[in-house]
Amino acid sequence: MKGGVGVWLLSLLLAAASSLRAAEPEVMVALWFDTEDYLLPASDDAAKRVAEILTARAIRGTFKVVGEKARVLEQRSRADVIAALRKHDIGYHSNLHSVHPTPAEYLSECGWLDGVAEFVRRERAGAGDVRRIFRVPGLSCYGQPGSSWAPQAHAALRQIGVVTGGGVSVYLDEGSQVGLEEKPFWYGGVLNVFNMGRNQIRMELHEPGGLEKGCADFKAAYDRLRGDGGGLISIYYHPAEWVHREFWDAVNFRRGANPPREEWKRPPQRPAAETEAAYERFAKYVDFQRSLPGVRHVTASELPAIYRNRICEEGADLDTVKDVAERVARAPALDIVGDRRGRFVSPAEQFSLITSFLARSIGEGRIPALVEVSELRGPSERPPATEVAELPWRAFRDALLDASDEARVSAQVPARVFAGVKKIAPADFLRAAASVALAAIAAEPGPPVFPERVAIPSGTTVATERFVAEDTPELFGGWIIHPEGFRAPRIVEMAKLQAWTLKPAER
Repeated sequence: MKGGVGVWLLSLLLAAASSLRAAEPEVMVALWFDTEDYLLPASDDAAKRVAEILTARAIRGTFKVVGEKARVLEQRSRADVIAALRKHDIGYHSNLHSVHPTPAEYLSECGWLDGVAEFVRRERAGAGDVRRIFRVPGLSCYGQPGSSWAPQAHAALRQIGVVTGGGVSVYLDEGSQVGLEEKPFWYGGVLNVFNMGRNQIRMELHEPGGLEKGCADFKAAYDRLRGDGGGLISIYYHPAEWVHREFWDAVNFRRGANPPREEWKRPPQRPAAETEAAYERFAKYVDFQRSLPGVRHVTASELPAIYRNRICEEGADLDTVKDVAERVARAPALDIVGDRRGRFVSPAEQFSLITSFLARSIGEGRIPALVEVSELRGPSERPPATEVAELPWRAFRDALLDASDEARVSAQVPARVFAGVKKIAPADFLRAAASVALAAIAAEPGPPVFPERVAIPSGTTVATERFVAEDTPELFGGWIIHPEGFRAPRIVEMAKLQAWTLKPAER
């Protein structure tokens, strides 16, 4: 009897302990490696060695591979390197990396649609080669070379994914062009781990005391995130860092230099003892991470299942439509909205939600119980000033149906909404539509009732633009490869238009 009670009590205590462990805040760690140096053969071995260090510890990293690097590995018959990396996540890191023009350089004068098309034209071959050579069904992520960032890449990734046979749904890199509270976020229709601030850390591989400082920095970030209920730490390296003394591209393409391939120079290499010591430090750094409770290493391909866009997956019920419409109608600026179920809704999703709700209400003659919410891109150009202050219902209805159809077909927020020949800025139109949605909901459970005349506000701003950096000489010109003082105000303009799509990523 006592033995039976003891077994039962022990099993109960073990179950309780297991439950407590499951409830502990989880700190996820994304280890990613920009695999780019196609000049120094020793960097091939470095990529293989780093992959093997992780594999031996049952950790999968994310290796973002440059198209030319993949082709060079194939030419050098380095099937051993390819096989070692294939045990991990394979992402994309541009076709030629630092050969001019880089992505920000060739997109610096583009608008939205021509910029998306140009990125696809220049990058799809490299993405296809990485996928073919590594024999993966799709690429897990993309990240820009250096600071050569542009928002058109986000939209182009879906097209490149279709062309190369697999979707690219994660933007994984580091930079300061756009960010949201040092956490993952949605922008441009893809999940971004970018501009992670204090949550982006790394151990210096070759500095005396680098291991001790790296572990202390990791523990500080770990403790802070555990106190906040968990989160993600982003850590990146370049396999070439283990073996070279100077970055391969700085040797050849510094400040706009673009010598012909025949004149490219290999970077100077570190002594073998220095490289070996750096491998040992890295292994100990990873072991320290593994020793902490609640740490989980994740890859780019795992992130979409962790950070889901719930409003687009689940749709919006009537309570959510009402919550969003009330916030939009009453505020002078569009911003991120949260609903009663803890889901975030970006301004672009608000446009989809409200216009879809009204279009169905008009077409069906009843209030829909659930509406789909689409991942729209932001407008393709700066919207005009609104030219009308009020519209009769039928004129507003026709404008609404046309705007809803344009958003559905183009998967973008319209740059302007037409009411006859008059133009309405989409932010102003969304606020007017939100007021109409509230009036329609007020008649529920009866059929929707629409106002005889609809007031159109003017001057509505998009508050999420505050999360996009201003154009400065350092924003792009700080990278050693770009010409000194290189600026790209057109890219920043396009980035602010896509701020319509910004919102936190929910775990």
